[in-house]
Amino acid sequence: MLKPPDWTAQQSIAALSALRNIATLHGSAPATPEETQLIEGVRITIFEHPEETQSQEDVHLKPDGLAAAVQDDEHRVRAAQLIALMPYAIRPFSDSKTYISEKYIEALGENMHNLEDFIGAREKHSKNMEYCALRKLGRDVFGTLDAETQKRLFDSLVADAEGNPTELDRYKSLASYPPGSLGRGFHDFYAQFDWPLPGDPLWISEELTVRHDLVHILCDYDISIHGEFQVAGFSAGNSIKFNWMVAMLGFTPPYVSTGEQFQSDDFVAAYKRGAGAAASFVDQWDFWPEMNEQIDDLRKTHQI
Repeated sequence: MLKPPDWTAQQSIAALSALRNIATLHGSAPATPEETQLIEGVRITIFEHPEETQSQEDVHLKPDGLAAAVQDDEHRVRAAQLIALMPYAIRPFSDSKTYISEKYIEALGENMHNLEDFIGAREKHSKNMEYCALRKLGRDVFGTLDAETQKRLFDSLVADAEGNPTELDRYKSLASYPPGSLGRGFHDFYAQFDWPLPGDPLWISEELTVRHDLVHILCDYDISIHGEFQVAGFSAGNSIKFNWMVAMLGFTPPYVSTGEQFQSDDFVAAYKRGAGAAASFVDQWDFWPEMNEQIDDLRKTHQI
């Protein structure tokens, strides 16, 4: 589910109030347009309570007030994950907003140490989506930025990249795989855009990006913003541990849910497709043994 079952208006208002408090530093600063769009996307698309308005939100909501409104365990876990994402709606990240977020999470009874894997996955998927935006969409997403800023963003993403000749040769070998195979599809997917393969010094980590791109190939989602929304939706439904988190990353800049290219029916269809698959392709998929398999056969085997 993209939203908890039986998410009441009272719970929605309390959770939205917490998000607004994080964005505005308890009403002491204006929310950015990106944060406002994200909150509205949550209100309409996630909580499905468009009738609730910003005027109903409490910009001085205390952590114990949120805990009083959201009492059952399942809703608390999902609210905590949603709140944990809010400080990351804009760049650069804000320590002050992270601090407020953590106070709400603690009030919900979620130990921050227990969320370390979640937080790490959040940062991984966020960086992955930024990288996809830069390499695939370029000016379509970052067109308002000057060339120097674009270069700085790209440099920050590839700063930890290390060339690996052995890994690069392994991915180059995919060119000889049978037509229609997953491995050949991966090679051709990269070749058509002249992207560097994993192991190239211009590439970030294999762990960070390859599974994401294999979802593009397996599900036949293109590289437009709409296609990235679909990959985010599929990954959300398909992830065993972090589905709520991955779903929400589909609603953070530069993939803001209120944008014109967001198509909610396709996003939900992709989510259901991921949830209905017979295996997870997002968390710990060992894809190399399946690179020789035909894509059509894999779709049947894994029910995607």
